[in-house]
Amino acid sequence: MITRTWRILPGPLPVRIVEAIALALIVLVLLHFFYDWLGNTILDQGGTVG
Repeated sequence: MITRTWRILPGPLPVRIVEAIALALIVLVLLHFFYDWLGNTILDQGGTVG
């Protein structure tokens, strides 16, 4: 999947590197908000046992 994404990025090598870094940052931010939502809505919120 990573190599396929790398191949479809347009531009010369320096531009592709910047685009790949930008894509990685966007994915990490989206993943952070997804896990935050998941933890607040579905998973245990902490608290006491029993």
